[in-house]
Amino acid sequence: MKYLLLLAAIFCGHFSHAQCTMSPVNFSDCNFRAIAHRGYSELYPENTLMAVEEAFKRGIKYCEVDVAITSDSIYVMHHDPYTIARTTNGTGTISENSFADLNLLDAGFWKSSYFENTKMPTLVEALNLAQQYDAFLYLDIKGFDPELLAKALAESNAEPHRILPAITSMDRAIQFHLQCPNSSWVWFGANPENIENDIWYQEKIEQGCKYFELSSYEIFQDIAWFERFRDKVHENGAELWAYTVNNEEIIYSLMEMGVDGVETDRPYVAQLKSCGLNPVSLYPKKETTGNWNFDLLGMNSLGVGSLLKNFNTNEDSLQKITFGTTSGMGISNINGQEAKIAKVPAYNPTNGLFVYDNFMMEDSGAVDYTYSVIMDIYIPSDYKGEYIALIQTNPDNLNDADFFISPEGQLGTFGDYHGDFVFDSWQRLIFVLNGDKVQKYLDGNFIGETVVSGSRWTAFNNMAYHGKHGILLFADDSNETAEIYLSALQLRNYAIDAEEAGKLGTSSAGGIPINSANLYTSGIKNLKMELIDWEQQTIFIKFQDDAKTDNVEYHLQYSYGASSDIPAEGSFSFSEGEKSILVTAQDGTTKPWTICMLLSTDAVSSNIPDVFEYYPNPVKNIVNIKLNKEGKLFLYNLYGQCLIQKEISKGLNPIDLSNLESGNYYFKVLTSSGENQTGKLVKLD
Repeated sequence: MKYLLLLAAIFCGHFSHAQCTMSPVNFSDCNFRAIAHRGYSELYPENTLMAVEEAFKRGIKYCEVDVAITSDSIYVMHHDPYTIARTTNGTGTISENSFADLNLLDAGFWKSSYFENTKMPTLVEALNLAQQYDAFLYLDIKGFDPELLAKALAESNAEPHRILPAITSMDRAIQFHLQCPNSSWVWFGANPENIENDIWYQEKIEQGCKYFELSSYEIFQDIAWFERFRDKVHENGAELWAYTVNNEEIIYSLMEMGVDGVETDRPYVAQLKSCGLNPVSLYPKKETTGNWNFDLLGMNSLGVGSLLKNFNTNEDSLQKITFGTTSGMGISNINGQEAKIAKVPAYNPTNGLFVYDNFMMEDSGAVDYTYSVIMDIYIPSDYKGEYIALIQTNPDNLNDADFFISPEGQLGTFGDYHGDFVFDSWQRLIFVLNGDKVQKYLDGNFIGETVVSGSRWTAFNNMAYHGKHGILLFADDSNETAEIYLSALQLRNYAIDAEEAGKLGTSSAGGIPINSANLYTSGIKNLKMELIDWEQQTIFIKFQDDAKTDNVEYHLQYSYGASSDIPAEGSFSFSEGEKSILVTAQDGTTKPWTICMLLSTDAVSSNIPDVFEYYPNPVKNIVNIKLNKEGKLFLYNLYGQCLIQKEISKGLNPIDLSNLESGNYYFKVLTSSGENQTGKLVKLD
């Protein structure tokens, strides 16, 4: 049964942003499988129990998780095979640490301060979750040991079919089948030399294979080959999966091409889209993915981001960063205020400051073509007249840096320099890679752009396997570096435009404001359920059966630095079924949120009237709204402003939207008898 929620009325004078209709969490009538890549990793710390459970709570039945073996032979969930530094506050690799040591680490702070003190889970714990939710774990195994897999399965309370390891060879398939004869697995090895050879498929299926997986690149590279491979997989009784895609439109295309399941960081949106439910979708989301201002006088992030890291880990040759204050280091305060800062040495070619970007994969595989680096820096005039490297996108520092201050004091790349950098002064620099352009801002002002080609300026994102998911700062392969003072640093996963750069302005002792305005929880205690619809910015709650809904105490938890139009703690009544909240990020970005009370699902699902139909969606000019009785239409933008309020009649009502800008809109239809329903529109140019 699909879980729905009765809709509360919305008026232009009192706007509730999201529709108080809970989208389905039961997809048993839909054959497509959205496979949650590292759990619900777009919004939760990857490979944690929280990320896995959030996917399962939304009706996603398959989670892909990465598992590796500790020094004391325990399977834990973790992706990066060469380091634990990106997603924890530890060092080394999984195999170099015992589970007891790993259990002391924080595996959530890098995603958001809200997730601080999240633990790295064992495979046993994840299997128990899969059993609880009648779901499955697809294992990307970083250290293959079938006996340990069987041991983990035996120690859990999970049924054998809950575990689905990726297998890359027939030798491994046979070993796993001997240890776990009642478990299935996924073929992740080489493709057949002869696509028509049924024996190739059957030998795997006889050993327990139920799924074959291809990369999306392989599928689109040779459609004819893919179609034949798809048919042979299906003819032999197996399913075909693809990895890893985050654009729900591409996922929908893959489904229409006959792919049975797709790995994605955005599983819920993908499931809704592929099951024909047209979810609200903001892709890719514009996010701050790393923020540092050295308040703790170390490599720690503030609010979001992995620990900063020295490129060189050899103590004998390491050029260390020193931390202190502006006055303590004898340089200018920032706008008259003392600030905590980092003093970066003039790096030699074996040193640099490495920054994990934590960009989610978009449409370009393991590299990212749109991102922004913001830094508040001070460079002594001793270095005037030299080339000074600021950004090096090669994580091994194997070539010339990619963004410099020139001897003339201009900023640029590729021989193209602009602006006027002032030495012995604090300045806010913004470097933007915007597809085929490098754009530059200094103290909020656009100073120029350079057309570039190829992938030299791209950054490796979280899909990269080699552990180098980010960029180097202040590093160069030929000593074109300087002593630099850094007071704040920030990474964003999108191209900042001139308006936003202008608002960010100049250096500040308080750091660079974050643009995140998420609401992570209502903080209401003893709820039976709390579920967040991130796309519609709605928190659905269900009270215990005997709980009172008047004077309910709440404790809102926002993104770091955010605030709202109501106190963070207090009480409110749910007599009207919902509560509207406007959350404001540090940089002024706002998001309207709604907390909606979920009623008994048995009572709700059969009582939602079919108030209207609307089409087409997306729409260019005219949207047709068909009503079963007369009523009113209210249309809002994402800021909650009511743009259209219109009486509409029973039957077909053409509504002209040609004067609206392209983007996402929400609307409410309220009938004369009090029935109401909301929807989402996408307006095209």
